[in-house]
Amino acid sequence: MAVSLGLTPDGGWSAPLEEILRATAQAGFSSLGLSGHTASAEVRAAYAEANLACEEILALVITDDEASVRTQAQVLAEAASTMGAPFILTVYATPLTDASAALIKTTAEIFATGGARMAVEFSPLGPIATLPLALEVVDVAGGPSRAGAMIDSWHFLMGESRFADLESIALEEISYVQFSDALPPESEKLGRETMKRRALPGEGILELDRFATTLLERGFDGLVSLEILSEVWRERSVSEFASAAYQAAAPYWY
Repeated sequence: MAVSLGLTPDGGWSAPLEEILRATAQAGFSSLGLSGHTASAEVRAAYAEANLACEEILALVITDDEASVRTQAQVLAEAASTMGAPFILTVYATPLTDASAALIKTTAEIFATGGARMAVEFSPLGPIATLPLALEVVDVAGGPSRAGAMIDSWHFLMGESRFADLESIALEEISYVQFSDALPPESEKLGRETMKRRALPGEGILELDRFATTLLERGFDGLVSLEILSEVWRERSVSEFASAAYQAAAPYWY
């Protein structure tokens, strides 16, 4: 099997979903992520008409508010079931403790009722900052049958994860990959850098060749979803963006 290239939408886009679906399919992508709060039978039919899969439901934030997390987890599990999505992206605003571990396990169990696994996103901006920490979360969630690390190239290469971590992770512990480049930082405010200044693959400073090659040589053949959060690209058409993004990313993976 070959890697599947998908697209993770930018919440800053103003285009209607129909336009985004059309642009995604025409560019060559096989899937498009979706906010769980917009999932419906009608939206799934629109995906099918565009010949696109929904591989990721976006997104749950794990906080200390257990009741809120449980409620949102149920909403997203239902969205995953509706869309046939295998992953629910999950980010962490609280560190791994006994209390949060119990909540993470419960959340993964809720996701499983919708047929989805927890995609554990680590980020240098949060308490789950590295790939090894993400794997600890995978373990408390119930292991690879319930969860997998979502490896974002920006977060991996701009943080303190190491290529040795990428070389040793078991493939079944990976949910999927998000892929983008990074412009040379303007400041130490990484929040702005990651949310507004990502770049198309090959147009920035990240070691994307080594990142992709390491995974391919390990035998990774799952989803690679482009997530280019860019205030520059938000000013241009989704069609132009999707085409440019696919053309930039494909040589790394095919």
